[in-house]
This record gives sequence, C-alpha cells and structure tokens, in this order.
Amino acid sequence: MKSAVIYARYSSERQSEQSIEGQLRVCNDFAARNGLRIVGTYIDRAMTGTNDHRAEFQRMLSDSDTPQEWEIVLVYALDRFGRNSIEIAINKQRLQKNGKILISATQRTSQNIDGSQNLDGIILENVMIGIAEYYSAELSQKIRRGQNESREKGNFVGGGIAYGYKVVNKKVVVNDDEAEAVRTIFHQYASGRVAREIIETLHEQGLSHRGKQFLPNAIYQILRNTRYIGFYTHNGKKYTNTFPSIIATELFNTVQAMLAKNKLGSHSRDTQFLLKGKLYCGICGKKMNGESGTSFTGKANYYYKCATKKKKSSACPKETVRKEEIEKLVVQTTIDTLRSPETAEKIADAVVSIHQRRWQDKSILHLLKEDRDKKQKALKNLLSAVEEGLLTPTTKNRMTELEEEIDILNGKILAEESKEANLITKEQVIAFLTDLPEREPQIIIDTLIRKVVLFDDRIEIHYNFIEKPEPDEPDGTSPEDRRVIPFSFQSSLQSRVPPP
Repeated sequence: MKSAVIYARYSSERQSEQSIEGQLRVCNDFAARNGLRIVGTYIDRAMTGTNDHRAEFQRMLSDSDTPQEWEIVLVYALDRFGRNSIEIAINKQRLQKNGKILISATQRTSQNIDGSQNLDGIILENVMIGIAEYYSAELSQKIRRGQNESREKGNFVGGGIAYGYKVVNKKVVVNDDEAEAVRTIFHQYASGRVAREIIETLHEQGLSHRGKQFLPNAIYQILRNTRYIGFYTHNGKKYTNTFPSIIATELFNTVQAMLAKNKLGSHSRDTQFLLKGKLYCGICGKKMNGESGTSFTGKANYYYKCATKKKKSSACPKETVRKEEIEKLVVQTTIDTLRSPETAEKIADAVVSIHQRRWQDKSILHLLKEDRDKKQKALKNLLSAVEEGLLTPTTKNRMTELEEEIDILNGKILAEESKEANLITKEQVIAFLTDLPEREPQIIIDTLIRKVVLFDDRIEIHYNFIEKPEPDEPDGTSPEDRRVIPFSFQSSLQSRVPPP
C-alpha cells in the first residue's frame, strides 16, 4: 500500500474551515478507493495560490527533500497546489526529483498512482493549470476594476483608514476627536515645535493615537498625508472626492516646506556642531546635543539641547542655548588661553620636547638604519659562504637583490638625515598657536578640550593638559585644568568673554 500526504488550502478570509473539511473529505474518500494510506496533512488557511509563499506548502516541499514514508502528494484539485503555471512546474519537478508524485482527487494528472505516465492526463493537467491561472488573473483584474469604480464614486475600498477619519456606509467622514489631534499637530509643527514637544502637548490635551500615546513616526506620517487636504493618489491617479479636508491647503504647504528643510541629516551635512560630544548639562549631567529647527518664517535655527530634556521637557529645567552663542564663547576663551604668553610658552616647550624625543627614539631614520643593518649582515653572511666555495645561482641572485635594497635604503637614510636640520622650533609652535585657532577651531576643540559643562549662570571648560596635578574633583579634574566663566542668557556675548 502506497503512502500519501494531503495538501489543502483556501484562499481568503471569506472562505471558512468548512472548505478545508470538504477538501480533506474528498481526498480521504479518494485514498480509500485507491488503496492509499494517508500519513499526514499540510494545510494553509487564507493563503493565495498565485504564488508559493505559503508556510505549510514550503514545509511539505522541504520535507520531500529528506527521506519520508510518503510517496504521493494528494490535493483536491490542481489549483489547490497553485495557480501560477511556472511555479507549479518548478515545484512538481522538485517533488519528482525527490521520488514523489502529485495526484488530484478530482482531476486527471500527468502521472498515475503507480508512477506511470497518463498521456491524456498530460494534456488535461496543463489545461486545468492554465484555466486556474487565467481565473486568478481575471479575478484580480475584476477586483481592481471594481475598486477603481468605487474610488471614482468616492467610496472607501477597504484597508486601513487614515487617522482623523472613519467610515460610515462606505463613505469616509471626519472623526471629530482625531481631527482635533491632526489640526494640533499641523499648527504646532508650523509654529516651530519638534515632534517630541508636539507629543507632550497632545498627551497633556488627552489626545491619543489608536488608544496609545503618539510616536514620532506617527507625527511625521500625519504631516505628510495629503488626505488631510482632500486628495490621495493610487497607481499614479489622483482622487479628490473620497476624503473631506481637515486642514487648510496653505497650512499643509507651509508644513511641507518646513519638512523639506528639516529633513533628517539635511542640516547636519551643512552645519558643523563644534562641541558635539563635549558639551554637558550642568544640572543633570547629560550631554547637550546639536538640534535644528525651522521657524514659522522658514529660517533655520541651530542650538544645543539637553538629552534629558529632549526625551521629556519637564525632566530637566536646563534651557536650550543657541549654537553660535555657546561655540563662539568657548572658541574665543580657548584662543585667549592659548595666546596668553605663559600658556603659549608651556605648550611650545612641550611640543618641541616631544618632537625631539620621538625623532631620537622612534624616527623613520632609526627604522631605516635598522633595516639597512639587517640587510648588510645578511649580505656579509652570503659573502662568507661564497669565500668557502658555496656559490650557486640562487646565492648570486640574492646577493644582487640585497645590494640593490641596501642602495635604496642608503638613499632614504640620506634624505631623512637632511630633515634633521629642520626640526620644529619653539617659535614655529607659538606662531602656529597664534594663527590656527581662528582658521581651524574644530582642531583646537578636539585636541585641547576634554569637556564643557554649561550651567545657567556659568560655563566650565575642562582642558587636556599634558602634565596634570592630582585631581581635586570627583570627575577627575583639577582647578588647574578648568576655566570657569560667568554665563547669563540675558547678557551680551562680549560681556561673557573674560580678558586674556
């Protein structure tokens, strides 16, 4: 007695479990009449047959790749196996390669139960597969045509309904509670507020998104949805009679212009935040990150904002600070510090000392000489071997190579030795410190500043000194490497910069 498995499938949620039961009943009756022993079933529920992306179908194919006790896949009809002629052919070939055959309980197939060919079944099977594929394509076309006609009439054709609307008798109407949230989102964003601030406002007003708190992605999806001004597009065609407007077109266009300017990364590519990763909130201790926004007039603004406050505005009272303001203060203070005679002398002496030490201990000249010495020693050993009569073609070639390499190294050594007369001087370092900061402030900040701590009444700049005394503070800093500068948001920038 041959063994078989049953594969059953129904296409949509509109069909029910009864469809599966009917397929199984017919297949079991066929098996009983033809002496087949059913050893398992594979069932896909509410799965289309236009492709083979079906979990149980794929499991059946995978099982066929390994030794199994069954030899036959039994289906109610060929369209249960699939409706795509190419995929059916490929999957049938896979079964045949694994020694399995496909049999229909209601239609003649190209093979009989005993594995022999059924000549008229070959023709009938291909006809039935073609009919199934044609039916699937025709049904899809009819559904699309019906949906397009419904869209032309302004009817809702199914799927998820946009936030702010509801469906009544196949017509889209405004959901008043949700529409209030939509209007709030557009007006808040147009006034210059960012997504997290808008979310806080919505939460305070008791407005939610599908019963949950709004997320930033939901805010931006709403801001870009043209349905709120009365139209949407499908397959390149514009429909204007389905969704009633919730906001004014002028407001929507203003928001779109702001979104384009505030697009993620568009400002950061053009704007360099000099204190990125080094500016800290003096109240909660968290980093203050670079932010950008656009005012109602369309002007771009850049500032630093406490990370704690960004997550929740009430969590930290630290106010945001304008980017240009805080960066100019830190850079100017650092420049004044570098240009003070005492500091400049100290830095210049340290740089010259380090440069000379590296030249003596780890210079390229030192490495070149070491390499030359090794090659000269190898050449000497080869010459000794030649003197003892051990001359071979290989020895001769290697001697030639070593001589050429030593000549090249001697040239490089001579070039490096000529540079020794041009070691960096103290005067050059001082000139560099005088000129570079204004041209390359980012280099100075990255090299010399460990961190900047911003309070409401002062700012602390912590510098990296080469030789630091024992730290007096819990954070590892000492008074010698920290400058404290009075700071007030109300005062002018010039008054905050201390004299050098």
